[in-house]
Amino acid sequence: MESRRHALRTIAVAALGGIAGCQGLAGQGRTNDEVDIRAGPRGRLEYDPEELTVSVGDTVVWGFPSENHNVCCVPADSDLAELPAGAEPFASYGDGDPFETVESGETYEHTFDVPGTYVYVCTPHEGAGMTGTLEVRDPAE
Repeated sequence: MESRRHALRTIAVAALGGIAGCQGLAGQGRTNDEVDIRAGPRGRLEYDPEELTVSVGDTVVWGFPSENHNVCCVPADSDLAELPAGAEPFASYGDGDPFETVESGETYEHTFDVPGTYVYVCTPHEGAGMTGTLEVRDPAE
């Protein structure tokens, strides 16, 4: 009887582990459904969605379901990155290496205070066209 309980317990733990693994970013406090943009979903060199419209004051959360990606909206680090006049550059890496990537399962977030169009890239994959666009609108207008 004890071996049967052990076997059932082992099966239950394995099943729960499989379900938890399907949750993507759940271990980081956010699931794939709780992020606004996914970087490299299904191993593809893209952001999903590629374009997003938000309001001034909104915080956008990027999720990283696969490795070797980042978010860069720093024109000094990428010729493709663009931001509106008066907006501060942002990146998922700190001062330093623009090829530093975010671990799979982690998130990065940024709050937008300046309206306009932001073009961001994954610096390791910008040559492959991994770019995204955010339109930040002022709800008062």
